[in-house]
Amino acid sequence: MTDVGKPSTLRGMSNPSGDDRHQHGEQGAPQPGSAPPQPGGQEPPGGYPPPGHAQGPAPQGYGQAPPPGRGGGPGQPGQGYGQHGYPPPGPEQQGYGQQGYGQQGYGQQGYPQQGYGQQGYPQQGYGQQNYPPPGYGPEGYGQQPYGYGQPAQYPGGAAAPLADPLVAADFSDWWTKVLAVLKRSWQPLLLIQIATALPALIIGALIAVIVAAGGGWVGVAIGGGLSLIIVVAVSLLAQGASVYVVTRQAAEQPVGAGEALSFAARRALPLLGWGILAGILVFIGFLLLVIPGIYLSVVFVASLTGVIMYERAGIGRTFELVNREFWGTFGRLVTFAIAAAVYSGIISAIVSTFTDPNSLSRSIIVNILTLPVTLAAAGVAVVTYASLRNKENPQVGTPTLVQELQT
Repeated sequence: MTDVGKPSTLRGMSNPSGDDRHQHGEQGAPQPGSAPPQPGGQEPPGGYPPPGHAQGPAPQGYGQAPPPGRGGGPGQPGQGYGQHGYPPPGPEQQGYGQQGYGQQGYGQQGYPQQGYGQQGYPQQGYGQQNYPPPGYGPEGYGQQPYGYGQPAQYPGGAAAPLADPLVAADFSDWWTKVLAVLKRSWQPLLLIQIATALPALIIGALIAVIVAAGGGWVGVAIGGGLSLIIVVAVSLLAQGASVYVVTRQAAEQPVGAGEALSFAARRALPLLGWGILAGILVFIGFLLLVIPGIYLSVVFVASLTGVIMYERAGIGRTFELVNREFWGTFGRLVTFAIAAAVYSGIISAIVSTFTDPNSLSRSIIVNILTLPVTLAAAGVAVVTYASLRNKENPQVGTPTLVQELQT
């Protein structure tokens, strides 16, 4: 066999006798377990790789099989999978049973062996795609570069969800969203309460004057009925305006108390009609049996204002919306009612220590100090309704509610 593909000058210098011992693996080839012979002090000519470097068919070691994809045609340099051109002068990569991957460094000849973990020359095994990190050798067939194919993850190993400001995921999140509404929207909500409380105070003062003037039971009945209607209407108007403010500010849209009251006034008739009907049903439910009254209270408090303001639907929609999540809704509303009752009771007891329990001043002071409960009730109504809508359809969130208000 002749040295195919090796320059003639190099063949004459490396094998002057014409006997290519490297190709045939004769006595000049190292035996397994023996140390590689040291170079004889003769440096290769400049511009040529050292003798035995893989330009022709690579020398075969003990039991070595041809690497996959190795060139074998005459005049073509033999190349491993993925090697291009002539590598720079350096140690010959030759090993025991080498397959083009998993270099073992056994039986190298001509130059000192670098050992397991060598790097610096583009020796790539089958499937390897970059240089191994310092201190580690190629890891074998199918190795991919460090970090290849690893998907980006958020801290904690899971993608961070985008939180909706009005949709609660669970009980704890429900309280968090309600308190966030109070923190975000307390100023316009306070203005709405003041604006709607003045008519009730005026009506209450007129009734007190009528009773004091001795108008009789007829005057008291008429005044009381008129006062009740006005108070209910004003309360529903305040609820509608509060829903508008809370929703718009949750979407970071500017809104004022006047705009909210004007919007609620356009929905005043359905608010008043369905609100009065709901009040009558709750009253009858408590008269007949307490449990129906509690059930109806939960249904209407949780969804009536939202159904009227957002969906423009009737009272039947409230049952459809709440029944599928009744016990969760019941638990949330009961905890808020208990917290509100405890807070209001403490305020009332403190105020009663320095005022007459039956005086008008005491009532005004208590109403002012319990305004946080009234403002938080707006957040309770909106967050509860939004969460129920989201349970029914996960696509519903704050943007959907804002769009429904504007249509």
